[in-house]
Amino acid sequence: MKLVSLFASALTIAALVSSCNVIKKSGTSVTDSNAPVKTTPVKPSDKTSAYDESQIAPLMGSWSVTAINGQNVVINGENHPQISFKSIPDAKTAIMVIGFNGCNYLNGSWIVRGSKLEPNGEFISSLKACHDAPYETAFNQALGKVASYSIVDNNNISLNAADGTALMNLRKRNLSFLNGAWQVTTIQGTPVPASAAVKVVIDVDECKIHGNAGCNVLNGTVVVNLDKGDGIEFKDLATTRMMCPNMATEQAFLLALEQVDTCVEGDSADQAIMKDSDGKQLLTLIRISPDQVGEE
Repeated sequence: MKLVSLFASALTIAALVSSCNVIKKSGTSVTDSNAPVKTTPVKPSDKTSAYDESQIAPLMGSWSVTAINGQNVVINGENHPQISFKSIPDAKTAIMVIGFNGCNYLNGSWIVRGSKLEPNGEFISSLKACHDAPYETAFNQALGKVASYSIVDNNNISLNAADGTALMNLRKRNLSFLNGAWQVTTIQGTPVPASAAVKVVIDVDECKIHGNAGCNVLNGTVVVNLDKGDGIEFKDLATTRMMCPNMATEQAFLLALEQVDTCVEGDSADQAIMKDSDGKQLLTLIRISPDQVGEE
């Protein structure tokens, strides 16, 4: 794979990375000076009805890179390698590939033919010098050798070389269901009084949480843990300082929110269960309409 380095650009691909992560939180997000400016155009011959979009479905979304060439990726935080796959309008089996190697972003496209992945031109890379990106070289080399993929299970896939050797193991980031408005129904197993009305809006893509903590207006930051498919934390929580009858409920909620380590769906995508690092249930939530979230 040939990488074309760019010293300046007019566009950013930050919006194409669909899940929130500590890159945005820490302020080291993609900027005009280190982001790819375009994707490789899809050849007209690849815009064919001979292959349907179901072929690209298993790849779509954002993935955390868990292993490269058989070596587990152990770093977490802003330098954790990741890949996102996006569909390209009017291209039946072409996908946009957006990779982050721990330092730089790579942008290109592949043609999907069954489980086979064919390069569609060159990858474009941002140009940034980093001293704390141990997987950068291995990531770039592995991405250039990818010839196929295989499904491990619902949340894991493998990108493989032409001989079938696994080059990268990817785990799906499964927190997109959490986007939206929620009402907290229990805190540490205790039902939330109706008078408290703890309601929040979570935006994983924008790394934000805001709403009503039961009395006061709440704002904070969402941090996705890339070492876990369902890992999430809530940081920098701040509230207004009104006094209300339900202060005990509010304090219990805030304390629980600070301990959240993972979040999974309940019986449906309209229910969420937040747990601590030991797997203990901290909060249960149900989805509500955004206009039901009062902040005053």
